[in-house]
Amino acid sequence: MRYLRIIFIVIIIIFFAIIYTQNLDVFTHTFELKMDLNKYFVGPYITKNIVLILGAFVVGAFVALVFGALGSMSASSDAKRKIRDLQAQVKELQSHIKELTSEDPAVVEEEQKSDSPFSSPS
Repeated sequence: MRYLRIIFIVIIIIFFAIIYTQNLDVFTHTFELKMDLNKYFVGPYITKNIVLILGAFVVGAFVALVFGALGSMSASSDAKRKIRDLQAQVKELQSHIKELTSEDPAVVEEEQKSDSPFSSPS
């Protein structure tokens, strides 16, 4: 849900940026984009600088979303590992309590009474 909200915000920002910049002379310059790799030639493409600016914004937003998703998955796996460790500790403590109760039930009852926050002061 969080990522959908971020994508929605990016779309709104792009929409307002297009509306803001479509009539300004600063943003209406045209550029010729081409790439020459000796055997492979791309272009030339004629584009306005607003396309370059908004394209860079979209690429940056996409990269941020990808890294955010990877960080979220990493945090999720860390949380799952922590939960497994704590569940193992709980099982270990429960087995320790069962060992104590099987040895001497009076000792365990006395320890539970002394640990209670509602016990009378000594």
